[in-house]
Amino acid sequence: MADADDFDLFGAISAAEQAELEALSNQRRQAVHSEQSELDAQRRRYLQSDRVSPESLGFQTLRNQRPLNFGQVFSAPERQAILNSVSTYTDQQGWATQRHGAFPTRDIPVSSLDISCMVTERLEQALFSLLQQHTGIDSKYWTFRDLFIVGYHEAHQRSLEMHSDGSLASLTLLLNEPSEFDGGGTLFEKFDLHVRQVPGDAWIHDGKLNHSGVAITRGKRLVMVAFIDTKGGFTDILQHK
Repeated sequence: MADADDFDLFGAISAAEQAELEALSNQRRQAVHSEQSELDAQRRRYLQSDRVSPESLGFQTLRNQRPLNFGQVFSAPERQAILNSVSTYTDQQGWATQRHGAFPTRDIPVSSLDISCMVTERLEQALFSLLQQHTGIDSKYWTFRDLFIVGYHEAHQRSLEMHSDGSLASLTLLLNEPSEFDGGGTLFEKFDLHVRQVPGDAWIHDGKLNHSGVAITRGKRLVMVAFIDTKGGFTDILQHK
């Protein structure tokens, strides 16, 4: 009887089979390299797009431009479902306050909510194709680096100081009704633009555009925020090259 160490369930592969496996492996590596090269080229074109005219590009990119309203993403019943999920989670677990070191917010990650899959899928469907139109970066490359709910409150965090984000693009989406708070909104320094949102509308801006959360003076303001980037992207490194 042969030793157990000599036993080979499939037997040795032939030279032809070995060559075929190596060829397939090379094809996969080349495909990955080609896709990464394409993504790198698209990212660089976008990051440099504010240095060339829209006419030469064929469209106006989001880079260093005014924020854009991508329209309604969640209906009133969907927003209420999200708010209910947030309330259930924070009643049990509370709010996080140290998830973002440089500019901390009172927030919770959407991944903690029981409706996170619905939220993520809806945002991907609504935003990624529009981001392609306004950046030139294919929709298949986009992903959420961070997706979370910020809870501004008159007795806790009322505002957020002027800052920029470490992502290619950022989302701000008001969840609750404006009647539930006074003040608030997002201020974009470069354009002296104070955006007071309609609940459910997705406002998108270049991640490096300075902005702040305007202080509320009454009530609570619940905002969905996303840092949107490309898969495997290193935005901060590329932007300083």
